[in-house]
Amino acid sequence: MILLHNGIVVDGSGQPSQHGSVLIRDQTVESVGTIEATPDMEVVDCSNRVIAPGFIDVHSHADLEVMQHRPEKVMQGVTTEVVGNCGFSLFPTIPSSELVPAFEIFSGRGEKKWPDAAAYFEDLETSESRTNVAALTGHSTLRAGVSGMRAGKLETAEQREVEKRLSACLEQGSIGLSTGLNEVPSSYGDFDELVSLCQVVKRYDAFYTSHLRDYKFRILEAVEEALDLGRRTQVPVQISHLQAAGYKNWDKMDAVLELIDRASAEGVDVGIDAYPYLAGSAGLTQLLPIWSLAGGTRYLLQRLRDPDTRQRIAAETESGMANRWQDVLLATMTHPDQADLVGKTVQDIADERGCSGLAAALDLVLETQATVVIVSFNQSEENLRKVLSHPLTSIITDGLVTDGKPHPRTFGTYPTFLGEFVREKSWMSLEDAIHKVTGLPAQRFHLEREGLLRPGYHANITVFSAAEIGTQSNYEVPDCAPQGIEHVLVNGSWGVRQGQLQQLFSGRPVRT
Repeated sequence: MILLHNGIVVDGSGQPSQHGSVLIRDQTVESVGTIEATPDMEVVDCSNRVIAPGFIDVHSHADLEVMQHRPEKVMQGVTTEVVGNCGFSLFPTIPSSELVPAFEIFSGRGEKKWPDAAAYFEDLETSESRTNVAALTGHSTLRAGVSGMRAGKLETAEQREVEKRLSACLEQGSIGLSTGLNEVPSSYGDFDELVSLCQVVKRYDAFYTSHLRDYKFRILEAVEEALDLGRRTQVPVQISHLQAAGYKNWDKMDAVLELIDRASAEGVDVGIDAYPYLAGSAGLTQLLPIWSLAGGTRYLLQRLRDPDTRQRIAAETESGMANRWQDVLLATMTHPDQADLVGKTVQDIADERGCSGLAAALDLVLETQATVVIVSFNQSEENLRKVLSHPLTSIITDGLVTDGKPHPRTFGTYPTFLGEFVREKSWMSLEDAIHKVTGLPAQRFHLEREGLLRPGYHANITVFSAAEIGTQSNYEVPDCAPQGIEHVLVNGSWGVRQGQLQQLFSGRPVRT
């Protein structure tokens, strides 16, 4: 037995904290409150430390990383994560990243393939991941496996095959469907296609999560589409990493939240998630018009080499830009000769080359075979506060380990949230903040016996110093170990012990 003794118990419900202890027997919480230590207990002194449920990251891209025993999540206090987001999952069998550029996020898999959810979960169990893992089935993965990168409506037989594969994955334990509606090929799915897939989701009491069709100029229409799917099919709808992207759209956030609040009041089962950063991260190709990506990487590069087609792509890219090229940092460059470009903005590259930011961006897509990963400064602090503090919002990482300078959210989301935004800026109480990273996401995704410190619940627990939690991780030096996380228990076993963070931390992240 393990006794987390004499700490500040924040139980994940949002209720006021209490001084007390937590007793763990095997993999579960046995009792919470005033508990006397006995000789048969391993006693851990938690004086002046917060004892909280383990943090739950319901929007992770660590599909591959969880099999590689990477420590970045558990070091932050994460004990459970949901992978397969934004339409991209490792199952059913995914195509080559040469066909779909966005599948580059899984390039470390080598030749490994998972034909269905059962195969993925079997490998996950064998690998004994550091965290508990639930998985969504990606719409882009489903669509690419059936119709490749062909644009337009699915044929009837193709639609049935996509539904069949989704149904099989849900039957095998996948918890829902994710879309990435501003990434190909998920973006080719129209509303009727999504309705049909959500009807499959409904049969399994599963979830629909959506990387919206647009976060910029048409964000209101994109949010309404997601809410209409909930109204039409009665599935729970999760709006992924909500933001109004680009300074030209910052004034839309109030209207977006009003749409969500109204739908929730009407009975739509809707939730939100968001990360505590002003910048996001994606492939540079996400800034290009959708039609230019049809057919895959080879066809995109051919279009960029054709002067007339490049001019059309340039015009539409520029008209769709909601911020500036100096707001777009290069995070990952795949070729060693381009390593010196990492950390520079697209505008920096343009100035060095004596061309426009737009021309530099399109040249970079060509030069890197469409593999550039960017960090893009999209949000205002005012809007970030509105979203993070909204009662429907769970806090997520949206994180992925890449070469170069990956987004710092991969290493420091929860220390940043609890340190900068809760302790320093006082955007919400500690109890409300812990609810947003534990009880709320567990309830939202029906993660049974998770997210609360209650007898009979799984012993997934994070102990930290509220006065010290934080991180030095930033956009220039992202790969830093967090501070103030002292103990993490995953299913009653130690994931982190006090003083282990630097030992666990593997330094500069590399794909394995």
